[in-house]
Amino acid sequence: MNTKSTPLKKTSSLIWLLVFTLLLNSLPSSAQTFTKKGAELYDYYGYYFRQEFKIEVSGLSSIADSTFGLAEVKLNLHHERVSDLKITLESPDGTSIWLTNRNGKDSGANYINTTFSQFGKSGLISAARSPFTGNYRPDGQLEFLNHGQNPNGTWKLYIEDLKKDYTGFLDSIQLSFSNNPAKPIVIKKCDFENIGLCDCASGKQSCELLPDLVIIPFFTENQIQEYAWNDKLYPGQLRLAATIANIGYGPMEIKGTKDWYCGTTKVDGSQTCPDGKTSRLNVNQRIYSKEKGTLTFKDLPAGTMYFENKPGHNHYHVDDWVEFRLVKMEGKKRYIISRGSKVSYCLFTTGILYKSDNFSLINGKQYGENMPNYGLGFYPTCNFDQQGISVGGYDTYGMLYEGQYLNLPKNLKNGDYTLEIEIDPHHWYRESNKKNNVFKMKIHIDKQERQ
Repeated sequence: MNTKSTPLKKTSSLIWLLVFTLLLNSLPSSAQTFTKKGAELYDYYGYYFRQEFKIEVSGLSSIADSTFGLAEVKLNLHHERVSDLKITLESPDGTSIWLTNRNGKDSGANYINTTFSQFGKSGLISAARSPFTGNYRPDGQLEFLNHGQNPNGTWKLYIEDLKKDYTGFLDSIQLSFSNNPAKPIVIKKCDFENIGLCDCASGKQSCELLPDLVIIPFFTENQIQEYAWNDKLYPGQLRLAATIANIGYGPMEIKGTKDWYCGTTKVDGSQTCPDGKTSRLNVNQRIYSKEKGTLTFKDLPAGTMYFENKPGHNHYHVDDWVEFRLVKMEGKKRYIISRGSKVSYCLFTTGILYKSDNFSLINGKQYGENMPNYGLGFYPTCNFDQQGISVGGYDTYGMLYEGQYLNLPKNLKNGDYTLEIEIDPHHWYRESNKKNNVFKMKIHIDKQERQ
C-alpha cells in the first residue's frame, strides 16, 4: 500500500530543513578565504609612507581564537628587490604583525605563491632566499591575530618600500580562516590571571620573576654578510642580524614614565629639542613577583626611549639596547677594530621558541614550550607605555634593518676576526643572569683590503 505525504508532513520537513540550513550557515566552515587583487606598488618616498590595501571579511564566527581563526596568508607580489619591502598585516581591531620585513638576501626578487602559516614547512621567511615560493613562518606571530578578536571587518595589508630604485605590483593577497588556526601552544596556563601556576627558579612559593636575555646564534649565523669597500648599496659594511630571546622566568617589560628630557632639561613631551636632537623619555623596567600565589610588581628606573619617525618605524625605540664589536685577538691582547653605534630597538615579541625548532638551541640547551612560565607576558606592539619580550619569546632585527651593521675600516686586512654582540651594554636592566649577554662568533674578512 502506497502512502502519500500529507501537507503537514511536507511543511514540517521544510521547517526542519530551513532550521538546519540556518544553523549550518551560522557555524564557521572548515575553511573560508578572502582575496584582494591587483595594485601597483610605489617606490620609496624618502619619508614615512606605507600603502594600504583593504581586505573585507564577513560571515565568520565573531571570535578568532584557538578553535577558529586565521590559518594562512598567501601573497603574490612582483618586485625586483624584495629586501626593500616591509609587509604588515592588521586585523580589524588594530592588532598587527609583520609578515616579512626586508627579507631577501643578495637583492632577490618576488613573492610567488608565498604562504605564511604558524609552522610553515619551508622554515622562517627571514632565513630563506628569494624568490620566496613555499610555506613559511612569518617574521611575526600569526597567533596574535587570533587572540579573541572579531575577525569580521576590514583587514589591512601595509606595504612599505624602504629603498629607492624599484617599483612593483601586488598581484594578490589571500586570507584563509579555518578550524585549525594559528594558536598559542600551552603546556600550563601560567599568566597574570593564573599566577599560581607559575614557577620560581628556586622552587620556592615566592620569588621575583626576572627575565634572562640571550642572542639566538642561528639568526646571526644565517644573516651576516660582508660588503666590499666599493659596494654600491653598503660600502665597507658588515651587516648582521640580532635576535634576542628571553629564557628567564619572567617577562622583560618596559614602561614609559612620561618624563621627557632634552639632555638633562625636562620638557613638555615635544619630540624635537632646541638643538634639533630628539628628546628622550625616561623608562622603568617592571619587575613582577610571585608572592604566595599572588602577583605583585615594582617599577625600577632603567634607560630611555624616543619616538623613531624614520621610514620603516614610526614607533618607540629603547635606547642603547645592543652594541656590536669587531675584535682582533693577538696573543692575549684584545683589540676593538670597529664598534657599532649602540642600537635602539623597538621591543616586542616577534616570535616564540618551540623546542622542535633547530634555531631554539641556545648555549647547548633546547628551549621552547618545555620552559617554566612559557608565554608569560603579551607584547604585540612597542608603545611608549608598554613594550617587552615574553618568556620564551624573541625580538628579531634582520641584517638589512637600520643600524644593523659595523663600518669596517678602510684597507682592513684580510683575516679572521671575532664578532661580539652585547645586550644592554650599560647594564641598565635587571636580569637573572647578566653573564650570558655577550654573543661571540668567528668571522673571516676578505673584501676590504685593496690589492
